[in-house]
Formats: sequence, C-alpha cells, structure tokens
Amino acid sequence: MMKIRMLIALMLLLCGVNAHAQTAVRIHQKDGTHVDVPIEQVDSITFVDVDNEVVEAKLEGSWLWGSVEAGYYELLTFNDDYTYIGYDNYFTYGFDTMTYGWYSQLGAMLTLRSNGYGYQRRYTWYVTGLSGNALEVMTRMGSFRYYRLQPETISLRVNDEPLECEQDDSFVFADGVVVAIRDHKLYGIAKGVTYVQKYIAALDQIVAYKVVVE
Repeated sequence: MMKIRMLIALMLLLCGVNAHAQTAVRIHQKDGTHVDVPIEQVDSITFVDVDNEVVEAKLEGSWLWGSVEAGYYELLTFNDDYTYIGYDNYFTYGFDTMTYGWYSQLGAMLTLRSNGYGYQRRYTWYVTGLSGNALEVMTRMGSFRYYRLQPETISLRVNDEPLECEQDDSFVFADGVVVAIRDHKLYGIAKGVTYVQKYIAALDQIVAYKVVVE
C-alpha cells in the first residue's frame, strides 16, 4: 500500500513538470496487473478505508408505517426538492387521504408543512434514528418507526398461490383487506394496491414493499 501511495504521489508530481510527456497514471497491483488512469480525468486523490467507511443515510425516498391495531398505514415520500407527499389509508374504515406539502430538516428537527383550502398545518418531529432502512421519529402523538420502501413491487392474484417467505424471513405487517398474512405466507384477498412490511433475516432488517393484487 505504501509503495502504491508513493508511486501515485511521484507520478502526480511528474505530471505537473512533464505534462507533455505523461498521459496517464499507472497503478501496479499485487497480482501483477496494472491500471492506467488518464491524467486529464484525475481531479484529486483521497486515501480511504473502504471497509470502515460510513455511508450517511438519506431522508429522500418513501417510508412506510403501519399498524393493524391502529387500523391504518401511512406512506411518506420525501423528494429532493423538499416537497413531500403523505398517503394515509384507514383500511379499517375504508377510506384514504393524501397530503402535499414542504419539509425542512435542521439537525434532528424535521418540520412538515401543508397548505389547503381553509387550513394550514405544521408538524415538528424529532428524528431519533435514521438508517438505510428505518426512520424513527418522536411526535406529539408518540414514537413511530417507518421502514424504507423498496424499488421492487410484489404482484399477486386474488385467491391464487400465495407468496412464501425465504427461510427465516417473515411478513410483519399487512392490512388484512387487500392482502393477508397466513402461516408466514402473503395472500391476495381483494384487487387493489397496498403495502406490506417484511423482515429480512440475512440483513436483520425490516423493509417495506408495494403490493399490487389483480
């Protein structure tokens, strides 16, 4: 590693002196091969410990909270232009609502604002945890944990073959109206769109999925 660092430093120095003669930085690897990087593409070089590098979790994306006991689930989508969409489905009562607004984050404080005809709402949440798969917030209503929505969509058919989990995985939330969990399997029981949460044993994480039942 030290040899490679010294070689790169030396080559960059030579590049500044003899730029007309040098066209690439050649990095020799331990297996005998080498990699050539064109000088014109090199902006800077930073040495990092890739194995221990921490990737900062981002708020942007969609997050799902759901509770059978409460009788509803909420899908929050935070966009990179600081707008957000809140979708609440009260499956126990058979109706849903949509909220559009703006959000801002200052440290651990997350503020949601929404305006509509005759009303203006503002919610201030305290972010107690944010990782690649989970968003934990403290609100006036209590503590809530949302799970990140995955890009894959689950497709099912009414009264057709259920979706089985892989070994040690399990579904942990479903509305029981469009889809239901029975014996660790996910069944489509009515046509529609809904969302579920699934525990992935290999990652020791819970994630969310969109489900379309035809």
